Amino acid sequence: MRIGCFVFLYALMTFFANISFAEKNEVDKFLFHENSQKLKNLNVLDINDNEINILNKNTDIILINFWATWCSPCTKEMPSLNELQSKFDTKNLKIVTVATGRNNPNKILAFFKKYNLSNLENYRDPKGKLALELGVVGLPFSLIISKEKRNIGQLIGPIDWSKKEVEDLFIELIEKES
Repeated sequence: MRIGCFVFLYALMTFFANISFAEKNEVDKFLFHENSQKLKNLNVLDINDNEINILNKNTDIILINFWATWCSPCTKEMPSLNELQSKFDTKNLKIVTVATGRNNPNKILAFFKKYNLSNLENYRDPKGKLALELGVVGLPFSLIISKEKRNIGQLIGPIDWSKKEVEDLFIELIEKES
């Protein structure tokens, strides 16, 4: 009887926890840093194994999304991330995706082609070195980088990037940087 009661209470708590999380505004899921750290180099590989420093982008805001081809929530959110980029000029917002860990480059290219992710820049972190340096604790994981190359915010987990509230957040961030 005790075990049955415990299982029921646990299931009830889990149910209500999931409801409250599901109703949460997408923007509220971001964690913003009051004292953001300045970043030096964020080196990744392009699809041809050329080393690229993501911070060399000349833009107001850089959004870096760490993902993997085997990560279901990651692949599910990618089309909405692509849609978000389509709403902004790349001089204001540049969205960069970084496939971290073991991801076959051919699978990455096939995934981008299948979902027509033509608005997103596509890089790799095959050994997870950059992810480790930046404290990526799960996938998907997104970082917001300011014009001054400061890590001003992060998000652990997937969201619907196409929501109006997310677009409004980036409009506000861009206005602060301009």
